[in-house]
Amino acid sequence: MRQLIQNTMIVNALGNTSVSTVTPDYVSLKNYQHVTAIITLTTDTSCAAGAITLKQATAVAGTSEKALGFDYQWANTDTGAAETLTKTAVTSDTFNSAGVDSKQELYVIEVDTDTLDVDNSFDCFRVALADMTNTVATVTYVLSQPRYIDQTSHKASITD
Repeated sequence: MRQLIQNTMIVNALGNTSVSTVTPDYVSLKNYQHVTAIITLTTDTSCAAGAITLKQATAVAGTSEKALGFDYQWANTDTGAAETLTKTAVTSDTFNSAGVDSKQELYVIEVDTDTLDVDNSFDCFRVALADMTNTVATVTYVLSQPRYIDQTSHKASITD
């Protein structure tokens, strides 16, 4: 039986950080065909919702950064009350967090690398979070479907 760690590269893009002028890390998708972005938000009292978008670039330094379109995300705006993620349509390539006091929110976004502007050398990806008052975020990327089979080690994703 193959384990998740044998089939994917898991990257901590932002670790348990207050959402105020933070920028989750970029990852290079040169060696992978798919990325799943997992966003966990923990709100306190007097919190505020914020926009969540996706970005693409030509290097992990954020070179030539521009928006990356996507149509839906999976959401659970209160993980303490339920485990179910609900597929939710996205309008204009962005959505807002729920921003409800004292909750833990979970969002999952699936991206195939062929949606990036590969013709113009865009092969790097990140989640973008707008400032959210009294909210702490964690962002994890799960890179999957490696382009090159290498049974001994994972291909780097935080370098170009």
